[in-house]
Amino acid sequence: MSSDAIQLEAEISTSTETIAGDQELVEEMDDSQELVDEWVVEIEGHLENPDNSRATRHPSMDSYREEYPSIIGNWKCWDDFGASFLPENLKWIFVASMKHYFGLNVRSYLVYMQDKVDLAWSYYRGVDQFRTAENSKRFIEHLLVHSCFLIFGMILLSGKQELKDIWLEIINKDNPKGLSDKDIQNMIDFITLELSRTRRYMMTMNYQMPWFVIEAVYAELSNMSKYFVTPTLKIAYLFCDSFKRTSLNKIDGGGTVPEDGFKHLLHICHWSRTTDGMYVVDESITKSIGHFYIPSATELQLSQTVFINSESASIDVSYRDGRISGVLQLTPWHLFNDSPKFYEILLRFEGLYGLRCGLPFSSYVTCMANLVKTEEDVKVLRANDIIPGTSFDDKNVLLTVHELKTLINDTIRMPNELFNLEKKVMAHHKKSVYRVIGEFKKRYCSNTWIIISVIAGILLFALTFIQTIYGTLSYYKQ
Repeated sequence: MSSDAIQLEAEISTSTETIAGDQELVEEMDDSQELVDEWVVEIEGHLENPDNSRATRHPSMDSYREEYPSIIGNWKCWDDFGASFLPENLKWIFVASMKHYFGLNVRSYLVYMQDKVDLAWSYYRGVDQFRTAENSKRFIEHLLVHSCFLIFGMILLSGKQELKDIWLEIINKDNPKGLSDKDIQNMIDFITLELSRTRRYMMTMNYQMPWFVIEAVYAELSNMSKYFVTPTLKIAYLFCDSFKRTSLNKIDGGGTVPEDGFKHLLHICHWSRTTDGMYVVDESITKSIGHFYIPSATELQLSQTVFINSESASIDVSYRDGRISGVLQLTPWHLFNDSPKFYEILLRFEGLYGLRCGLPFSSYVTCMANLVKTEEDVKVLRANDIIPGTSFDDKNVLLTVHELKTLINDTIRMPNELFNLEKKVMAHHKKSVYRVIGEFKKRYCSNTWIIISVIAGILLFALTFIQTIYGTLSYYKQ
C-alpha cells in the first residue's frame, strides 16, 4: 500500500473517530438536557403544589443514619437535610416566592449545578457513599430550597428595615401560582416568630450551604440583587450583626476577606467576630492549648490583678501591667438561652478550620475555664461586668464554661496571644509585692463596713496619737 493510501486511511479513521466522539458528546448533551427537562417539570410541580411535595427518604441512606455527611465534619445529627426544622409544606414556598417575585430561573439553576455539584459535594465530609446520581439530584434540590430560605432569612433578620420594607412591598403585589395569602404569611411568620430557632438553625453546621451556591442564587440566577442593590456579603454581615459582638469595622467593609473566599454563612459569622491576624496558630509555638494555665479570678485578686470590660467588639482577652496592679481585659461574655449552642457551633468550626481561621473562641473559652473554677470566681467576673446580666445563675455559668471547654481539642497548638497572656499573668502573679497589696485589700477592703471600720480605726489611732503628743508636750512645758 502506498504512503498516500496509508495517509488517506489514517485520515478516514481519525475522521470516523471524531464523528463517533461528536455523536457521543451529542448523546451526552441530549441525556443532560433530558435530565434537566425532567427536573424542571418535577420542580415546577413542587412549586405549584407545595402541600403535596413530600420528600421521600432514599432507601440506601437509612443504614447510614448515624453517619450522614456534615458541611464540616461527621456530626451525628444530619436529620435528612434538616427536614425536622423546615416543615415540608413550607420548603417549596420559599423557592416559589423566589421564582415568582425575584425571577429565579430554575432551569438555569439546574444547568449551573450540574457543572458545580462535585464542587458542592467537596464542601462536605464523609460523603463518598452518598454520591450517587439519585442522591446528587436530591442534594441539588436541597441546596435550592435551603439557599432560598437562607436568603430570605438573612434579609428578614438583618435588622435593616429598608431591606424588610422592600421585601414586604414586593410580595404584597400578588401570589405565585398555587400559593395563597396564608401560605406567604406562614412563610414570613415562620422566619420572624421562630426568631431564636431560625437564627440557630441558620448557624447550625450541618445545614450550612456552600456560599458560592447562595451567591449564585441571589445574584446570577435571579434579579434579586437589582431590587435590593446590596451585595449578598453585606446582607450576611447585617444578619451576623443580630448576634452579639460583631466587629462593626468589618461590617462597614474593613478587614481582609479570606483568599479562597468564604465557605458558608457560619464562616462569615466567625470572621465578623475576630480581629484580622489574631489568635492564629504560630508554627514556632509547640505548647498545646490544653496546657494553658492561669490562676482563677479569686486567686488573681490576691496578686492585685483587676478585671475590666473590653470595649472591643471582637472576642478578645488581653493583659497589661498597671502602676500597682495587673489589668486583665476581657470582652464581656453575654449568655442567653441559645448562647451555649452558638458557642458550641463556633468551637466545632474552629476545631476543623482553626489553623486557617484562627482560634479566638477556643482561646476565650480556655481562658474563661481557667478563670472560673468556682462560683465565687463567677461572682468576681459578674461584679466587674465581664459576665453581664444573664438568665444563667452562677452555678450554670460555671457548668456552661467547662462543658464548652470539653469541645476544644487540647492537642492543638496554642495561639501566640494566649501564650503571651499566660507568660505575663504568671510573671505578675508570682511577685510578692503584689501579693502583699492584694492580701491587704482582701483582708481590709473586701466590703464597705470593713473599709469604714479600717478608716475609723486609723482616725482613732491618729487622734489618740495626736492627743498623746499634746499631752507629752504640755507635761514638759510645765
